Amino acid sequence: MNKPTFAFVTIGSGSYLGSTVRDLTLANILHRRGYKVVVYWMMEWNPELADPGIEHRLLCHGTRYQFRRPSAFMDQVVGSAAFLLPLRLRVQVTQGINGFVDRMLTHLIRSLHATPDSDAGLVRRLRHFIARDEVSHLMMSFASLGTLALAAKRQGGLDFDYVLTFQGDEQFADYARRSDLFEAYRKRLNEAVAGSRWPALLVSSDYLERIADELEVPRERMSVLYNGIELSPPSARPPRARLRQLFPGLREDLPIVTYFGRQEAEKGIDLLLYAARLLKARGVELQLVVCGATAKGESCKRVVADLAAHLGLPIHQAGAVSGEIRDTLLAHSHCVVYPSVNREAFGLVVAEAMGHGTPVLVPDYGGITEVMRDGERAGGLTFKAWDSGDLARQLEVLLANASLHRELAGNARPLAERFTAERMTDRVLQHLGVIDRQGHSPADGGMSRVA
Repeated sequence: MNKPTFAFVTIGSGSYLGSTVRDLTLANILHRRGYKVVVYWMMEWNPELADPGIEHRLLCHGTRYQFRRPSAFMDQVVGSAAFLLPLRLRVQVTQGINGFVDRMLTHLIRSLHATPDSDAGLVRRLRHFIARDEVSHLMMSFASLGTLALAAKRQGGLDFDYVLTFQGDEQFADYARRSDLFEAYRKRLNEAVAGSRWPALLVSSDYLERIADELEVPRERMSVLYNGIELSPPSARPPRARLRQLFPGLREDLPIVTYFGRQEAEKGIDLLLYAARLLKARGVELQLVVCGATAKGESCKRVVADLAAHLGLPIHQAGAVSGEIRDTLLAHSHCVVYPSVNREAFGLVVAEAMGHGTPVLVPDYGGITEVMRDGERAGGLTFKAWDSGDLARQLEVLLANASLHRELAGNARPLAERFTAERMTDRVLQHLGVIDRQGHSPADGGMSRVA
């Protein structure tokens, strides 16, 4: 049998979205195991996330979807010119214009789902890449992009198939609703799911139920496959002094409570600010760190800073940070709070924090609880979703109850080890039928469907 070649179709951005991190983690592990891997980027790209040796191709620039209909001129001429600028400057421009990213993503969904013919020019380019790279397995980072893969497959002449992953697709469904295209979107999405030889992958059991209910995808055409993270060795705790360069005001004698993730409205950072203010009124001392990039613009970050100032609440705030700073912050936090008001599908940050032995505090809603808990064992606490008062109460418990904190911290790392990148890769290969009898993932394998 021929050696499989994997191509990932993903949407890049100025920040490291969880979906991008997940897909590039999988791509890196596959590459380290000897498979040929290539990444097809849409909108923007983040090639620095990939190991050396992985090839990258730009499927389209974001400017292709500046208008309601895809524009080859805006893509190939304007987009190519924009890419002469450094990534940091491109990000500042796109995120500095209110609604710019939302508009492009809305037009992208319209172009893929409004008519039976997905963006024909983009399909041609995708087929050219597939033929050039001799791709056998096309990995679609979002199921909402599946119409591209289905259109490329239906034209025939290429020996490949595709697998869809649902992660964050509810946001694309919202774009379809705003454009009055939801029924067409749901129909075409289900056609793409049915057109693959493999069931679609979903990153938690709760998310599978949500997609089945909201998008009417048949449960038998879906399979749960949890995300994976690359764990640091348990003894490799980075020195706290690294944090001084970014947060010089952090004190050694007060516990650090951290939010790490995208600074967007749906992440519920305001709930954490209200909870911290309630604790301040009770005389509970802590240091609050809010850290992470944004995908849709800088306005939410400014709102966080303004709200904290109005509450009289000092916070240590930063945008995107290096992996070194992220790991140091997660390792030295007393706890990591992920207060999302969205029904989170998974929550990579929660798994990453627990991987450092740090307890977490998450809402009792969505797939994120599957990450934090396994039966009776938990690596953190939950609070009532959308309830800043209960968030304050549970946070105070974590700060005041030292024995409980030790127990949760002791559970955290073993629970996070359920979500290693190697385990995720093994399960993906098994799902695709690329596996040997010993359960190891060989560099050669077939494409038979695994139910």
